[in-house]
Parts: sequence; structure tokens; C-alpha cells
Amino acid sequence: MSLIALSVVFLGPIWWMLTGSVKSDAEILSYPPTLFPREFQWSNYAAVFELQPFARQFFNSVFVMALVCVLTVIVSTCAGYAFARVKPVGSSILFLVLLSATFIPPEATIVPLFRLVGWLNWIDTYYPLVIITVFLHSAPIATFILRQAYLGLPKELGESARLDGASDLRIFLTIYTPLVRPSLAAVMVLAGWHSWSQYLEPLIYLRSTEMFTVPLALTQFYDPFAGPLWSVQMAATTLSVLPVLALFLFAQRHVISGLTAGAVKS
Repeated sequence: MSLIALSVVFLGPIWWMLTGSVKSDAEILSYPPTLFPREFQWSNYAAVFELQPFARQFFNSVFVMALVCVLTVIVSTCAGYAFARVKPVGSSILFLVLLSATFIPPEATIVPLFRLVGWLNWIDTYYPLVIITVFLHSAPIATFILRQAYLGLPKELGESARLDGASDLRIFLTIYTPLVRPSLAAVMVLAGWHSWSQYLEPLIYLRSTEMFTVPLALTQFYDPFAGPLWSVQMAATTLSVLPVLALFLFAQRHVISGLTAGAVKS
């Protein structure tokens, strides 16, 4: 019974979003609230694309998310393997410095980063949304996850391959990395979710409406005379959930095992 009550707490906002996307503004604001639409307003979804270049903005977020996922996997895989197996001089200190980046809130670094981005002429481009996001936000925690995954694998695998004449690069790419696919899936989901939900960074770095990402686009459905267009915002929000949901469903069977990899060492 308690689980049913708890599920209502989590599923309630999702249900309100889904039903609100096909309600009128008057019905959304009515009291008492209605659990089911009195009349389905499918035109709300058409209005999403009529009031804003939402298709372009949606593609912008997908494009940025894809780049962040790919770069995060490449950087964190190499770094995680180096910290786990290569262990260069001073790796422990360097690893602590790397993890410290995860404890710095984005608001604390936004001003110096904005000045750096302006100096590089990256304003109103996707370079800061990809490069800064990867190296300051998603890659550090992804490196930690993959380092733990590599540490959980027996070192005898690499030693046996090295005796057979395999190079260090081949051991890394063909022996160890395929065994951490669950962790790679978890890293992709975390990086994709973080990139897709970013609001502060696009708000600071982007200027033109055509360059906006989805979080910024959701704030633009506003009538200067009537206020927020709640029904249209609900419809746009429903559409914005789909890519991250698809990414999670694609990788869900690997995510839990990937996050727990390295918890028990062989």
C-alpha cells in the first residue's frame, strides 16, 4: 500500500503534464482540478511548432546531447583506464583534483567561464555547451564510474594477452573496454540527461532564438497579454521528455549494473 502511495507522488506530476498537454488553459487553471481532459485539445501540439521554431530547437538539443555523450565516453574511457591500469606518476593526486570538479556548482564558475567564452568568440555557438560540459561536468563523474569498472576486472586478463604479444592499446580496446559496456551505458545516460536538462549555460551563452535548446525554448511560450501559455508549455514539455526517455529505455538493462560495477572487486 505504501508503494502505491509513493508511486502516486512520482507519477502524479507526469500524469498532470500528459493530461495538461491536451487541455485548454482554462481547464488547467480550473478548481477543483480535473484528472482527465473534458475535451482533448490536440491543437496544443501544433501550436508548439507554430509559435516557436521548436523543430530546430529540438534538433539543437539532440545534436548537443549526442556530441556530449560521444566525447564523454571517449574522454572518460581513456582516463578511467589510465587511472585504473596505467597509473601514471601522481595519478592519485590527479584523480582527487579531477573529482573535485564535481563538487563545484556551475553558478560559481559561470562568470569566469563567460569571460573565457567571450574571449574565444564562442558566444552564440555550441562550443561551450559541448566542451565545457564534457570536461567540467560529465567527464569527471564518468571517469570515476569507469575507473571503478576497470578496477573490478581481473588484471590477469591483460597479463595473459600481453604474454600472447598484444599491445597495450589492443588490450585496452579489445579486452577490457568490451567488458565495461554496462558502465559505458550508464555514462551515456548520465551525460545525455545532464546535457539535455541544462538551462543556465544555454541562457548565458546563446543569443538567437534559432540557436536555443529545448530548456530555453520552453520558457518562450508566453503571451505578453495573457501570460504563460500553460497548455502549449505542457505539450512542449511532453515532447522534450522523449529523447532522454528513449536513451534510458535503450540502455536501461545496463544502467544499474554499470553504476554498481566495481562495488565488489575480484
